[in-house]
Amino acid sequence: MNKTERIASEIMKRLSVLIKDNVRDPRVSACIVGITDVRVDPELSRALVSVSVYGGDGEQAVDGLNHSAGFLRSRLKELMEIRTMPALKFVLDRGAQYSQEIEDLLKKIRTEQ
Repeated sequence: MNKTERIASEIMKRLSVLIKDNVRDPRVSACIVGITDVRVDPELSRALVSVSVYGGDGEQAVDGLNHSAGFLRSRLKELMEIRTMPALKFVLDRGAQYSQEIEDLLKKIRTEQ
């Protein structure tokens, strides 16, 4: 595992706890947020964080997370021992939602037969 992969993995672990315990934005705290992927660019300047959202509006939750990105970045910098903490950008991962839609369609086809 190279340096950017190690940093991405560490960000993923620590960020999930920080979001659950420290983000008070109602757009985020009203739902369950799961981190599905973190990609850090080679210069360590940016980290793209993919999240799935359960029990709420995904777009609103991502807006809330991006609003809290500076706070989360500063907390991560305190917790991790790296010189440069990448800027965080949150995006919605629609993979789980897409899988559920496919499963629902398959169930519908089975019941129609």
